[in-house]
Amino acid sequence: MTPRLGRIPYLNTEPFFADDEVRTNAVVEVPSRMIDLARLGAVDIAPLPVVAAFDHPGQFRPIGGLGIAASGAARSVLLRSRLPIDQLSDATIGVIDETATSVRLLKVLLQFRFDISRTTFVALDQPADAVLLIGDKALLRRRNLHTHPHELDLAAEWHAWTGLPFVFASWMARVDVTPEARDAAVNYFNANLDRNLADPSAIHRRRPDLGLSANAVATYLQTFLYRFDDAAWAGLERFQELDARLTAVERVA
Repeated sequence: MTPRLGRIPYLNTEPFFADDEVRTNAVVEVPSRMIDLARLGAVDIAPLPVVAAFDHPGQFRPIGGLGIAASGAARSVLLRSRLPIDQLSDATIGVIDETATSVRLLKVLLQFRFDISRTTFVALDQPADAVLLIGDKALLRRRNLHTHPHELDLAAEWHAWTGLPFVFASWMARVDVTPEARDAAVNYFNANLDRNLADPSAIHRRRPDLGLSANAVATYLQTFLYRFDDAAWAGLERFQELDARLTAVERVA
């Protein structure tokens, strides 16, 4: 059986794909809902938010050491606030409903980096003191300097605090996917990474909807680590530890 691939509709996942039937036939969904599709078996291999492995151990396995990570600013995972970040105690934060990992990174940073625990999270369309945006919406939506003058790039803050990259998503397969299918998918992703990162012009042509120049697309894609090194795995392990600590704190509260 040919595995069903998932594709996140963000610019930073395009390097894994070619302009072919694989990309066309992939199941497209945002990160928060891609986890559900994978759990239900609607997709077999997908770039899953890393919290999927935290929350559902034994259901997925990383493949190829591939995914989306940033060693510094990611430019598309942003908290935009009316207040200085260290003054967000008792604040309300609107969260885009596409996020699974980024909102938990924000909670970790607020709790352990800024010592802020009393916040309320609401839907993005509700009145709020700050908003969390991810993906192309964060990349493209211009900040209103009058109403939201303070901005926190979550990946940059994580790196400044820990010295480690932050891993947002990892290519994972359901545990029942065959080794042959996993290997074929990894080979496909690696071949496309080599081609697209050397020359991202094909990605620029396939995404005219973004309205970005070829140089802007290339610069943005160079922001990310697509093949994980030891530092990326260490960053992922550190985040899992802090996420578990946060869960314990929230249970006590």
